[in-house]
Amino acid sequence: MNPFDLIAFDPLAAGRILDTCSSAVVVLGILIAGTRSIGRAIWLVAAQAAVLAVAAAGIGLAMHAPHLILGAVLTFAVRGAAVPYLLARVLHRSPVRVERDPYLSPRLSLVAAIGIVFIANAAIDSSQLAGSFEAPRVLPASVAVMLTGLLVAMTRRKSLSIVVGLLVLENGLALTAFSLTYGMPLVIELGAAFDLLMAAVVVAVYGRRMLTVFGSLSTDELRSLRG
Repeated sequence: MNPFDLIAFDPLAAGRILDTCSSAVVVLGILIAGTRSIGRAIWLVAAQAAVLAVAAAGIGLAMHAPHLILGAVLTFAVRGAAVPYLLARVLHRSPVRVERDPYLSPRLSLVAAIGIVFIANAAIDSSQLAGSFEAPRVLPASVAVMLTGLLVAMTRRKSLSIVVGLLVLENGLALTAFSLTYGMPLVIELGAAFDLLMAAVVVAVYGRRMLTVFGSLSTDELRSLRG
């Protein structure tokens, strides 16, 4: 007996889960843009990854696709646990736990992130998108999350905050891959997870080095290294 047959999961239910998860990922991205606390932003990114894992698992169960189930597990393990843990360890060593004097204030960032969501929904029509699931919010949500991550990365000064923005952007790309192309080949998913984990390790190493040399995680300290 196929183990997937024991789970009653139809494409219509999968579409609802996709739409709900897409909305949750967008809301979490907006909260990240509006917070000054670096620690809170790190764990909001972890929550985004957990929601992505639920979305990938829902698609995998509906399509009877074991590689998507494994992709959901990898998403939660790497994006939702390992990477946030490494970033939190670096933050624990830092004397500064909040984003001070960002290029764009948290209130304006919040307004900009909400504006991005409305613009993405108005500009992108996914109703004609071919696919097995009725999830019209997925594509606009994916674009909105990617642009929100870019906004965070461009308007923050602390290196960990910039990394958080890039992780939000990466979560938007993952939402697109899981939801619209119904997952990537397993070897690509494994490679992407490994690259993301290695990038987090590098960030952790250089973050500790910045704390040792400069006593801060602010990228302003790196301007003195320009030739």
